[in-house]
Amino acid sequence: MRLFRTIVPAVLLALAPLAAMGEEGGVRPDFLNSFPGIADIDDIMRSVEDFDKSSTQPETPSIDVYQTVLANLQGSGIPENFIKNSFSDPNVRIHPEITDLMTPKPDQPPPTPISYEEYKKLIVTPKRIADGVKFYGKNKELLEKISAESGVDPLILTSLIGVETTYGTNTGKYRVFNALYTISNTVPRRASWAAKELAELLKLCSRQGKDPLSIYGSYAGAFGFGQFMPSSYNAYAVDYDKDGYADLYAWPDALASVANYLIRHGYQAGTADFSANSSVWKALYAYNHSSNYVNSILDLRLEIRNSRTAASGVVPLP
Repeated sequence: MRLFRTIVPAVLLALAPLAAMGEEGGVRPDFLNSFPGIADIDDIMRSVEDFDKSSTQPETPSIDVYQTVLANLQGSGIPENFIKNSFSDPNVRIHPEITDLMTPKPDQPPPTPISYEEYKKLIVTPKRIADGVKFYGKNKELLEKISAESGVDPLILTSLIGVETTYGTNTGKYRVFNALYTISNTVPRRASWAAKELAELLKLCSRQGKDPLSIYGSYAGAFGFGQFMPSSYNAYAVDYDKDGYADLYAWPDALASVANYLIRHGYQAGTADFSANSSVWKALYAYNHSSNYVNSILDLRLEIRNSRTAASGVVPLP
């Protein structure tokens, strides 16, 4: 336990409009929680090159957003020049399509809840199961080492990463700064939240000497293989490989960070109880406040376990 001392597919757009979601919480904000992985919605959009071509810079600077971010960074020790330079970077963009996704339409009908069976068909697919078996095989030593140290089941880590970013293959195509900048400027209901996350992004970049415009992620500002928001990164990210910073695009750090988040949210180390209302279920729900999401991870875990057993005859994990 040494490690953890600190530490969308188009059909879903129709079934679960963003505007109907609740307040923020977990690794991802609650208004995204009907989506299987917050990077997934990028599949229905254009490439990042096209995003940048079509995006527009505001005609006047958003002083309110800047001042809100500045206020959130009071006492952080971050030089104001660093903040100013970030906001004045020529790569800063407003993305109208993000605004559209997060803004309720006047004529939009009430959302139709998606059943778990519908959700499961989209997530627990033969390909995702097969890819999960491959991912586990390729990263077996690392997964089992992190599991031994943290007490988090390695197949839970595998299936969560499979749902979030399809095993790291779909992490999002927006600059995280621009995603949060867009929301804070153009989505009033989410402006305060986005400005706080923008401040958290600047914190982590200042401390690590990174360009805030260099990190890419989802349209909501989450990034890495486990899709952490900047605030979650600052609270739970782990530098597992001891190279000086937690890199959520490196498997050792990404998997250890997910495990740390789960442990810190009540996951009972070493448990084999994956039933409803178990510590595992509750920790996964903290990661993303959606019962469909949690159940899909648990079902994907079971399918990966069964497939590994059938393919190799290995003794299955619980």
